[in-house]
Amino acid sequence: MKTFTLQQLPLGISTFSEIRNDGYLYVDKTEHIYNLITQGRRYFLSRPRRFGKSLLVSTLKEILAGNKSLFKDLWIEKSDYGWQPHGVIVLDFSTLGIKDANSWTTGVLSALFDIAQSYELIIKPTHATSPELALRNLAEELYKRFGKVAILIDEYDYPILKALDDPEKAKEIRDSLHSFFSAIKGLGQYVKFTFITGVSAFAKAGIFSGLNNLKIMTLNERWATICGYTDQEIDYYFAPYIQAWTDTQNISYDELRQQIKNWYNGYRFGADVVAVYNPFSFMNALEEQKYENFWLQSGTPSFLIQEIKKNYRTVELEMLHLEPFDASKDFLSSFEIGTTPLISLLFQSGYLTITGVNKSKEVYILDYPNYEVRTAMEQYFLSVFTQTDVNQTGRFASKLLAAFKEKNITEIVVLIKETFVQVPYPTHIPAEKFYHGLLHVLCSAAGLKVYSEYMTSHARIDMIVELSSVNYVIELKFNQSAEKALAQIEDRKYYEALHYQNKPIILLGLNFNRKPNEFDITYVSKEV
Repeated sequence: MKTFTLQQLPLGISTFSEIRNDGYLYVDKTEHIYNLITQGRRYFLSRPRRFGKSLLVSTLKEILAGNKSLFKDLWIEKSDYGWQPHGVIVLDFSTLGIKDANSWTTGVLSALFDIAQSYELIIKPTHATSPELALRNLAEELYKRFGKVAILIDEYDYPILKALDDPEKAKEIRDSLHSFFSAIKGLGQYVKFTFITGVSAFAKAGIFSGLNNLKIMTLNERWATICGYTDQEIDYYFAPYIQAWTDTQNISYDELRQQIKNWYNGYRFGADVVAVYNPFSFMNALEEQKYENFWLQSGTPSFLIQEIKKNYRTVELEMLHLEPFDASKDFLSSFEIGTTPLISLLFQSGYLTITGVNKSKEVYILDYPNYEVRTAMEQYFLSVFTQTDVNQTGRFASKLLAAFKEKNITEIVVLIKETFVQVPYPTHIPAEKFYHGLLHVLCSAAGLKVYSEYMTSHARIDMIVELSSVNYVIELKFNQSAEKALAQIEDRKYYEALHYQNKPIILLGLNFNRKPNEFDITYVSKEV
């Protein structure tokens, strides 16, 4: 059997020179970058975390610095790009220790001093106490040497997002950013290229209002695949890695490839555009040769959890019931401290994506991009509703999965009740839809294949839970009776839609009794 060595995957590496010098695999995005540099001057791109923004900035830096040797055999090396070096100023605001206006000043100044030192330049003492003046001094000196200057800013919004729980500090940082970006505008005679990244979008009259002619790439269809991997790139660069995975599993290549797609593909940044994979999660799955929620494991944005806790009631029924949302482009691009809609934050953070367009309303349709994100969001919502941490929710969900597999109806109901009793009374909505949605999320978070409002030729079933060895047909009632729920299943023959699978079918009637200071779940089940 022929053996071969695969290139190392660049897990956790976002420095282009390290990837190229140390032989890591690089998915060639240089044609996109060539178009970026040659067709515009000022850009802003927002993408979710772990999506390759920092690697994009690092790649831009090396191209603009004229380091052609790093790009051997890549698209741009064979192009007509001139490779004239720029003086490049790179600032990563996630690394500067910015917590308020004071640390903003010291953090940015320290970074600018380091950049000046790397070019063997000295910032004038009269400019050394103001980030705006220091930036001007550095740009002027770099222009004298190179004739062109580029400014690359990564994670511009990181300090704001970290300070969202203290709106006054967040606004101080925002105002400092506004002044800094206004200073960039005044450097137009020196700065020939500006590129800014972040997670959040922005209000046009806000942070970037001082930057004229800023091209917004976020939902521009032309740039939809500049970050993330397309199916075409997966098949071109990663087929040997996927094959190596199949060699350890009793599964065909095509089946594994489809499962990978279900788990990690599905992000769309525009209407009618190619979907992309989250690079971080996809490469971790290849490395570990297993499906996991790597995105969730990499850390939950604390600002998002806090916003969900504060604002979940505005969307809880829709989120719990997994109903798609309509949203305009301006709505998705909104970001303002204390007033950004939760749905906008969920989109900007990568928990929702564009799945279609409602042309009659001129709005985007939003939904979860893939299985990984859906389960992450479900665990977040469960933790918020039950006031438990995400890890505890995950452990509980694994018990529920085992109970369904074992057809242990009593244990299933006990576990459901244990979850629901942790929901504070003021949080409850006195409606069947609330309990239905929460049960759907609970089952889905447990890794169960669950269908709500399942349509047949003659009926609509509340819920079906499908396992390899058994199917469950579930009817829910609120403040009525479990017997009535089971009778409805039998009278309307809901189970007939599943007979073709030749598996046992368990009919389960659930009734949720909720009154002040009282909660119980009654059930009746029957196997057919």
